[in-house]
Formats: sequence, C-alpha cells, structure tokens
Amino acid sequence: MTWEIEFSIGPVQGFVAQSRRTRDLWGSSYLLSYLAAHAMQGAAAHGAIVRPRVAADPLYQWVCGHRDGQPPRIGSVPNHFAVESDADPARVAESALVAFRNAWQRVCDAVWNRYLERVSHLGDGTAEIWKRQVERFWEITWVAAAKGETSGLLARRKHWRTHRLPEEPGDKCTVMPDFQELSGHIRAAGGAAAQEAFWDAVRRRAGELNVRDRERLCAPALVKRLFATVSQDAIRGELDVDHWPSTLYVGALPWLHQVREQAATQAKAYVERLRTAAVRGTIRNHVPLAELEGAEPADFFKLDANYYHHAFLASFRLAPLTDEAARSTLVALLREVCQAAGGGPPVYYALLLADGDRLGELVAQLGSEPVGRALSAFGAQVPQVVREHHGVTVYAGGDDVLAMLPVPDALRCADRLAAAYTESFNTEPLTGETTRLATLSAAVVFAHVRMPLGGVLAHARTLLEDVAKDTNGRDSLAVAVLKPGGPHCQWVTTWTRRYPDGRALSAIDLLDQLSGRMRADGDEPGFSSSLLHHTCDTLSLLCGMREWSPGQVGDLPAGLDLKAYIRAEVVDSWEGRLDAEPGSADDIDTIAQLVVDLVSPAPNPPGDSGSPPTVDTARAGVDALLLARFVAAGGREEDHR
Repeated sequence: MTWEIEFSIGPVQGFVAQSRRTRDLWGSSYLLSYLAAHAMQGAAAHGAIVRPRVAADPLYQWVCGHRDGQPPRIGSVPNHFAVESDADPARVAESALVAFRNAWQRVCDAVWNRYLERVSHLGDGTAEIWKRQVERFWEITWVAAAKGETSGLLARRKHWRTHRLPEEPGDKCTVMPDFQELSGHIRAAGGAAAQEAFWDAVRRRAGELNVRDRERLCAPALVKRLFATVSQDAIRGELDVDHWPSTLYVGALPWLHQVREQAATQAKAYVERLRTAAVRGTIRNHVPLAELEGAEPADFFKLDANYYHHAFLASFRLAPLTDEAARSTLVALLREVCQAAGGGPPVYYALLLADGDRLGELVAQLGSEPVGRALSAFGAQVPQVVREHHGVTVYAGGDDVLAMLPVPDALRCADRLAAAYTESFNTEPLTGETTRLATLSAAVVFAHVRMPLGGVLAHARTLLEDVAKDTNGRDSLAVAVLKPGGPHCQWVTTWTRRYPDGRALSAIDLLDQLSGRMRADGDEPGFSSSLLHHTCDTLSLLCGMREWSPGQVGDLPAGLDLKAYIRAEVVDSWEGRLDAEPGSADDIDTIAQLVVDLVSPAPNPPGDSGSPPTVDTARAGVDALLLARFVAAGGREEDHR
C-alpha cells in the first residue's frame, strides 16, 4: 500500500513573529526552513517528497549535501510537506523527527559552546533552563492515510493540542515572553545585580550590537539571534551576517543614495570621527546591500543604521560609544551630512507579506504536480523581483513571501509579485475557472522604525488574512501606515480596479499618479496638504463618518456628483494661479478623476459567482488619499494628517 504522510512543523508564529530585530526575523525564518529541509531529507530516505517540489530548491540541496560555495541566504523550504511511501508511516515519521532533532541540536550546541559555556556559572541553573527550552520547543505533527485521502486530516490532528510546553518560572525573555530568560536570577528576589553580571558577560562575548543593553533572552531567542555568527559549526557553511540589513538600513536606502551623490565629503568627516569612538560592530565588514558596493566613503555605508539618525545617535543605549565626549561632535557632523544630502533619512520602512489564494482548490483542480511546478517557478523569481525594487527577501517558499523594502518601492514590488504569481501558472493547462483561482494577495505595512518588529509582522498577518483575503475576497492588496501613535490609514483594493463604465485600471498606477501630484511644487500644480486635509474632512462628513477610523468607508449622498465636488475644491485651492498656468484646467480634471477613482472601495464579489469585481462608486473612504500623501513624502517624518 502506498501511504501519503503529511507533516507540519511548529510553532511558526511563536518563533518567527516574536522577533525584535530583522536579524531575529530572518534568523527564525531561515532556521525553520533549514530544519524543515532536514526533516524532509529524513523522510525522503523512505519515500518521495510530493509537496512541495524541493528537488531544485537551493536550501534543500545544501542540506542534502549538494554544496557549491556558501549556503543560500534565504529560507525557501516550507514547514508543511507531504511524502509518499510504501514503508510503515511510523518509520517514515521517526526518520524525519530524528533528522530534525539532530540538526536543531547541532545548531543549539554551536551557540552554547561559543557564547554560554564559559559564562553559565554566573547564572542560576542556566544549563538546566537551556536544556529544558531546547528539548521541548518544537512540535512536529504528522498524519498518514492511503494516497490521495489525507485531505483535512492534518487540520483535525492539530486540534488535539497534545504538545504542552513545560512551566517557565522566573523572569521572562524580552523577545519571547513565554520563556524564562537564561540567567535564572530573579530581579524581584534581589537578583538584579547577578542577572546584569550574567548578561554583561554574554554581551562581551557576543558584542554589544548583537545583544543590546537590557536584552535578556531565552534559549530559542538567543539561538535565532546568534546562530549565523557560528554558522560554520551550526549549519556547516558560512553565513555572512554583515550582509543582513536592519529595518532602519532598508528604510534609509533612498537617503544613502543621496549621501553618495551629494554628501560624500561630509560623510567622510563623520565616519572618520566615529571610527575613533565606535564600539565593536558599529562598522561592519561589508555593505549590507549589494547596490551600495563601491560607494565612498565605504565605511559610512557599512555603519549600523542607528548611527544615521540624530535621535538614536544621542542615546547611549541605541548608539553606544567608547568615548562619550565625542557624542556632541558626532551629532553636529551628522547634521552636516543631512544638510548636504537634502534632509535626514526616512523613518519608515515597508514590510511586505504575500500568500497565494485558494491553493487547496488549485491542487484539487490541477493536481499537486502542476501546482508544485508553478510555485517553484514563482519562488525562483521572488528574490530578483524584490532586489529590483531595492528590497531584501526574508523568506520565499512555496506561495509565501516576506520581504522588507524602502517606502517608495514597496507597493510596486507587491504589484509585480502578484503578476509574477499568476504568470507562473500560465505554463500549466489552466481552465478559465483555475485561472481565476491562481491569484496572490498581499499586505504592505509602512511602519515607523521605532515600532516593535513583532507587532508590525502581526499587523501584516492580520491585514493579509482578515482584510485582503476574508473581507475583500482575495486577489487583493491591503496597505497600512503605522505611526508610533497608532494606525494612520488602512486601504484595501483589488489589484485591478474595474469601474461600472468599463474601465479597468491598475490600483498601484492610480496611487502612483496621485502621489506624483502630491509631490508637485513650485510652479507645478499639485494636491497640497491643506487641500488633502480639507477634502478628507469633508468627504468623511459626506459619508457619515463623523469619527473616522482607518479602513472605514461610508455611503455617499444619493445624487452627489463626486467629481464635480472634488474639481471645485481643487479650483478653489488654486484660485489666483489658473491664468498663469496654461493647461491647468486639464490638470484639475486629472486630479479630480484620480481622487474619484481611488476613494471608492474595490472588493471582489463573494462566493463563486465568477463575475468580475466592480468598484462600488456609491461608497467612499479617505484612506487612499492619506496613503498617497504618505508615499509622496517617501517615509520621512511629517504631519501626514
């Protein structure tokens, strides 16, 4: 008898989402993918991996021993897979479990040996805490049935909830708060000094920028933070963590190009002074992003990105120095860099999360093999698409994508990924119905760099699952701007906006055009901040939204000519300028049409009606206008509302 055995590895959310820094986010995604590849390798000793297609996956190939150069830097193996085998399913599962656990133990041992073995005596039961957390963290769930009969079994198995973590006493980890921090000392019982002594010793071994002041970590958090620094022992290959940028660095990328072109002299003076006062790790060995290779002065572009921001540079905790007397001088020199570059770096970045729609239905209609080929083709394109938009891929496996991008390029990248996903299925024998199912939904969160990364990721998941997929009917993009004070706006739309008059327009093209008008200055006609605020306030009142909240839409008054109203508002704001600007009547009409085209919701129809989505012109909201203004500012701090 041929068995189909399905595996799922977790906890995913508890490991990936609980990330304070991009190194944590990348490290947890990469480790989960790496360990899943080992589980697959173990299972494949007794059968064949049928989902996903991993025969050509670079990380799976590395794990299987087919190695040429350094290991892949991007996790690409999903945590859910299926095996077909004629062997006893329990034997297949045991082989997968052993391979997984051996790989995890090797990674943990590498971190322990380098960073904790020689300081563990400073803790209270550190070795016991480490062993408990390492051995009991993962849950691998599996089910088996006759080939083709496993549908729904794994989901039912997960409801059993048989995996119970041990009790975690004492002070908790600052990254994964369900777990005890490793020193074992309890601050409330007078152990604060001993706890600090333990972590100071760890910090001296790991570096102040790897384990920052006030960070107290559990075993899973420390492993995902530091395993790449001991990767030769952990995964038998060299992972260069110098090439991994922070959210601050990614957000600052447009500004770094401006520094390269306009402020090289000032940047050189700043980094030369900083070099004399920097702690270990402030200046990396390499530039984090390849597009800045060769930029001069080289050391400026290798800096930890905290040292690009005045507010962070003024903080001992966020920008440690060996010479505190140099701080005021460094702040003054950084101001000169910013002045020459035309301003300071952006304080927002974008987190992009994407996921294929109705994958189960696609598999049911096409079969695993064609869907696997299409997903492999899509996954192979993702890193290049993200790079072309100046971003960094954190994870790309199957139909899932996680990436970080600078503000100006994020929405265009999401749009291109959605198109690439559908195009990947074009080589398969698709019916009309299947073509409709082969779509991608995405969430883009523009977040302030001071916001906790785990919270940003959680918000992106909610946007993707609850807003883009469930509420808007899939094949959709949901976008939010998160400011330190709370959500600023939330916009959801289908990728293509189809209007009752027959027009079919790209949502991102429309938003880009309006953003361009909002950037206009000087003699060029634009959509000013005052006009934006007045339009948003009036439109909210017209739609009955006296207490507007992000994502809210309302009914327009019956018979209202929305375009005529917007046109009148634009004319009023440009009063006194029209005669001096030939062609401004066309500009007014263009802006009014862009606003009208963007403010109405564009949901997909519910159910399987097969009818194309149509923009609901009887309703409106202001989020698209606020988002366009934010994008026009490029992620720099300003009063957007």
